[in-house]
Amino acid sequence: MSRFLDERGRIFGKANIVDILVLLVIIAVVVFAVVRLTGTGSGTIPVRVTFTAEAVRSSDAAEMQRSWQPGVTMTDESGKVLGTVQKVDVKKTPEEYLNSEGELERFDSPIFSDVVVEVLGEGEYSNGVVRIGSSSVTGNDKVIIVGHGYKRQTVVTRVLWGDDARP
Repeated sequence: MSRFLDERGRIFGKANIVDILVLLVIIAVVVFAVVRLTGTGSGTIPVRVTFTAEAVRSSDAAEMQRSWQPGVTMTDESGKVLGTVQKVDVKKTPEEYLNSEGELERFDSPIFSDVVVEVLGEGEYSNGVVRIGSSSVTGNDKVIIVGHGYKRQTVVTRVLWGDDARP
């Protein structure tokens, strides 16, 4: 045993065993981080995402509907392409109030509308997460859409990928 490990804990009198163990742990953490961040994805896939801009003033909603025509390219806040607009729908924002009997009643807002835009693009699928542009998209994620004359926060309300996303 004395030839392998000396009295100072060095292997063959050259390297300390504790230093080697610390180095191995650091290498393992780096390898884990690289594998986790790069993933083992299946590459680029078609992705169809429905974004909803909630409670937009009706005049702004009409302008958004004119700007977001089918075929228009949508980008996110970082300037990365999300895809092309497939369809746009404007609906009055539903609101609720308590009536005199204490029950909730629902009505369409006379001031606000929800703008729903469906975008078809190319995304990345990795470790169960779909990324489009610079954002991972799952239900209820917030994504800021930027275009000519507008910058609007939206909520992801639907995500389809692969064969489900194709028209």
